[in-house]
Amino acid sequence: MIPPTGGGPGGDGPADATTDGSVGMDATPSREDPAPVYITADLLSLLVERAADADPKAENVVLDATPGGELVDRPADLDPSTPVLTHFYFPAAAGSVSAVFGMDLGRPAGRARFLSHPDGDRRLTEEDDLAAAVLVAVPPYDSENVTAYDRRGRRRELVVVDAHPPEERVED
Repeated sequence: MIPPTGGGPGGDGPADATTDGSVGMDATPSREDPAPVYITADLLSLLVERAADADPKAENVVLDATPGGELVDRPADLDPSTPVLTHFYFPAAAGSVSAVFGMDLGRPAGRARFLSHPDGDRRLTEEDDLAAAVLVAVPPYDSENVTAYDRRGRRRELVVVDAHPPEERVED
């Protein structure tokens, strides 16, 4: 595994909502530390590249995971049941279905979300789309400027895994 990322400014402790609608760092440690978020190195690289290309617009991408045991070249110390973020869904995947029926049927709920904040504020806000895990990227867009949060806005460790999802094929 590659060393964790997401340290950066803002501290490493848990977070709670603040009065301005952002999520701030709380100095008191949580009795229950949120589990780390695992992501493949290739997916993280692709996501920060998308955020840089979209700048100055914000990026909002649904992510999904593969159990660690199904990964190709997974690190020996990675528990096989650990969910590792491996896939993303294009934001406009179901535009025509959504336009006709008013709901996005082409995009699953996903286990996580990747957001970019072009304004440089790495805090999670009430306006952000939430999921079980939320990754927030800020300029300059690289893996060191991505911070992970849980649904409640608490900071989570971001662990980058140098492995690949299994090859998927569509049967004839």
